[in-house]
Amino acid sequence: MNSTLSVSPDLAGRLAVVTGAGRGTGAAITARLRAAGATVLPTARTAPAPSTRPA
Repeated sequence: MNSTLSVSPDLAGRLAVVTGAGRGTGAAITARLRAAGATVLPTARTAPAPSTRPA
């Protein structure tokens, strides 16, 4: 089974709250949701370094 999505859903107009978005999996999820058009409210215990902060 392939764990990647072949089609990105259209999440325009949707809001997603991502906990643990400072690094690792949370940061990757944040980036994927933004790429799909969602407005993302990322949360983390500490702010990520500027070079690793999701766009």
